Amino acid sequence: MRVTVGTRTRAALCAAAILAGGASAAPAADLVVGAFGGVWEQSLRRCVVEPFQKKTGKTVDVVLGAPIQWLNQIAASPGKPPLDIVYNPSETAFDAINRGLVDRFPPDRVPNAANLAPQFKSLGDGYGAPHNYGGMGLIYNSETVKEPPKDWKAFVEGTVAGKWKAAMPSINYPSGGLTISVWMFSKIYGGGIDDIAPGLAQVKRMQKSGNLSLWSDPNSVLNGLRSGDIDMAMYWDGRAWAFIDDKNPQYKYVSPDPGVVVGLTWIQKIKNSSDLGYAFADMSLSPEAQSCFGSAIRYGVVNKDATFDAAIRHEITEPSRLIFPPFTDIPPRQAKWVETWNKEIGR
Repeated sequence: MRVTVGTRTRAALCAAAILAGGASAAPAADLVVGAFGGVWEQSLRRCVVEPFQKKTGKTVDVVLGAPIQWLNQIAASPGKPPLDIVYNPSETAFDAINRGLVDRFPPDRVPNAANLAPQFKSLGDGYGAPHNYGGMGLIYNSETVKEPPKDWKAFVEGTVAGKWKAAMPSINYPSGGLTISVWMFSKIYGGGIDDIAPGLAQVKRMQKSGNLSLWSDPNSVLNGLRSGDIDMAMYWDGRAWAFIDDKNPQYKYVSPDPGVVVGLTWIQKIKNSSDLGYAFADMSLSPEAQSCFGSAIRYGVVNKDATFDAAIRHEITEPSRLIFPPFTDIPPRQAKWVETWNKEIGR
């Protein structure tokens, strides 16, 4: 879920307009939305932004950027925030909640928030809502890997034994490094939130074998598969299937037991921003918008009444296969985890 960095904010837009057109410069959009780039942005525009503008007659500006950057900009101007709506990964979504930067969704203004599948309903206590999700399973080259691992311990042992060259996220990957590479492996091997040593020991074993590389840029995974540098990688389901369907049938995707760690993208309304944001959030969570978005991007969506195009329905990870990390408990431990990882695994 890589983001494309952009720098537009309301202030920047106004300044540029004034410089270009003086006193007659056009006003900023009615709503400013922070979102991810690439196919994510394209899908958002087609499935949410365009229908919203048509329905309301209001204008929406989509700002591309980094969530941490957005939150810092918002915190610097809480009375007049530069964005109204942000799409956030879980790590920064909970940070936004803890810093008091986002509003609760009133049930009467965002009624679709009550229509989420049970797995997603209680998250965040109403301070926004999950919008879509991905699961991190395994993409592999079926020409070099004849028997993919059925569970995560088999992935570890197969990597150590040299059955394949593998790649997994580094702790520096912001959309899953902590929850996947640290917490998940620690939990599988008998540790947990306050004991990450068992998981790090397995990462070290794989690394020491010479058969494991670490990635922080999702694009490097696809490049590694194409070049033959790796045979297999831990990767998001939506990205994996998009690559496979793009005339790469030799690659396959599996979700090992006991399941795959979920990566959530939230939609949140910024405190002191336009109340129009509630209507935008409600449309974004509607069955129609969710069906359109999920089918376009190949990621799971949260509205229980959403449907997928028949051609890609089999590519969506079922909610029952998702593993939910303790999102709220990880941030206080993050600095220590990073320090330990850097000492034992490397930067």
